[in-house]
Amino acid sequence: MSTLTATRTKAGATPRDLAVTALILGIAAVLWFGWGQAQPPSGWALPLNIGTFVAIAVAIGAGGVVARFRRGATAMADQRARRGYWITVGVEVAACGLGAVGLGLAGRSAYIAPWILLVVGVHFVPLGRLFGSFDLLWAGFALSAVAIAGAVTGVVSGVAPSAVTGAFGGLVCIACAAVCLRRALRRGRIGQIVRAE
Repeated sequence: MSTLTATRTKAGATPRDLAVTALILGIAAVLWFGWGQAQPPSGWALPLNIGTFVAIAVAIGAGGVVARFRRGATAMADQRARRGYWITVGVEVAACGLGAVGLGLAGRSAYIAPWILLVVGVHFVPLGRLFGSFDLLWAGFALSAVAIAGAVTGVVSGVAPSAVTGAFGGLVCIACAAVCLRRALRRGRIGQIVRAE
């Protein structure tokens, strides 16, 4: 681990990294709430729509904060961190694609949403370490639990796995996005105070 990444892990994520994480998770929440609307149980449409609009608002707010900290420090400035990021994302994309194709060929396409959410959750664990973000770690574990719950729900009930993974995956993403956005703003203010002294 490089000195920058080691320092980032001890000090926590930078305001810029937190804001980018909030932006990505806000967009992810919009997508998950949308997927949850593929086959929602009765009464779920309104909460899913509300979640979508809240996620859009969080993503827009995060975009503004990203612009504010665009010249700030980031773990991605380190070559080893960048390489670790792209390897993790590459493995995630490959696992999502291969799993989706495999489930489709096996006639289990209803379980593609839980599979993808599980892979996304698992990939947050190394990214949380890379960016020094405990928020990504807890989100990764929570998303993995939601994915498993969605798959089990599909087996034991008539509720579509995509409804469970979409609704609750969206909630986890939006909660983590909001926490990251708050921390980005707080750490950014502290950094400004320290530089002013």
